Amino acid sequence: TTAAIGKGFAIGSAALVSLALTAAFVTRTGVLENGVNMLNPTVFAFLLVGSMLPYWFSAMTMKSVGIAAMEMVKEVKRQFDTIPGLLEGTPGH
Repeated sequence: TTAAIGKGFAIGSAALVSLALTAAFVTRTGVLENGVNMLNPTVFAFLLVGSMLPYWFSAMTMKSVGIAAMEMVKEVKRQFDTIPGLLEGTPGH
């Protein structure tokens, strides 16, 4: 279905974003020069933050889509309430 295809794209893009963020982190900090030391508090903290960013962006996107959808529903309701004959489907509407 369309929903399953959309979810597949969302999962794929989230995986790609996490890979890109991890690559940017590794490049910026240079952790591969001396190896990744997970006991270093800075490395550990930023790995956690970097792994949470895709979920945060996804949540923000879902929230904004929900807000936009509600605004659209309100506008349709407003038009049905203010334009006479629109709901009944009279000619000219």
